[in-house]
Amino acid sequence: MEAHPALYEVRDADTVIWLLGTIHLLPADVHWRTPAIKQAIDSADTLVTEIPFTADDSAMARFTAAGQASGLPPLAARTIDPAALARALTTADLAPDALDGWKTWAAALHLAALATRSVAADREHGVEAVLAADFAGRPRQALETDHQQFAIFDALPEPTQRALLAGAVRGVTRDGADYRAELAAWSAGNPARIAAAVEPELAASPALRDALLTRRDARWAAWLSRRMGPPGRVLVAVGAGHVAGLVERLRARGFRVRRVA
Repeated sequence: MEAHPALYEVRDADTVIWLLGTIHLLPADVHWRTPAIKQAIDSADTLVTEIPFTADDSAMARFTAAGQASGLPPLAARTIDPAALARALTTADLAPDALDGWKTWAAALHLAALATRSVAADREHGVEAVLAADFAGRPRQALETDHQQFAIFDALPEPTQRALLAGAVRGVTRDGADYRAELAAWSAGNPARIAAAVEPELAASPALRDALLTRRDARWAAWLSRRMGPPGRVLVAVGAGHVAGLVERLRARGFRVRRVA
């Protein structure tokens, strides 16, 4: 499958930042390194991602440490629709109590990852994994640590976590249809379609939109603005749902942002 993700460029006399929207989990047969993206990869001296990418199991160990807790009510008691949760767990080949020891947000992320199984998408073939290999031997930075990212989810009020869980349950029971819509929009490089693909989940909870999208976009746009100061060539790769907001914020700060692919 050939994909043509959107790529943007911010440039001044001695600094270039390329902004690439990513999908964290991808099937192995998706080919997305277009000539423009390949040129940015080859030209950049630094890669910046949302969180540090590690190819070993340490990321999963940190997720488990942050996402599990004792004394939690059964997950079925924390969901808006227990029957839908039961169907999702069955579809994912999980036991009814398999996620009972996980915090609500962590159970939601666990299920969301399983929703991609029908298209054989995984982290090893995601954009960040490919870029990490491409940038072997070159500097890599991150906008957040994974602990900071987990803390964002941990701070969500329980009703907001349950809204996140409802979206993940829907994704599993729809046999990955939501993921396929996002993948198609990303592959076409269409920001409006990407926004539409993630909108149902965010529309369910203003607090979720604020925590996962709005506040993070604001922090990242400020970081990008500061990074335009020192010289260098930087490829910034973040989730595709963030790109339109970052482009808008950078333009509002007076930067000329040009789409190059």
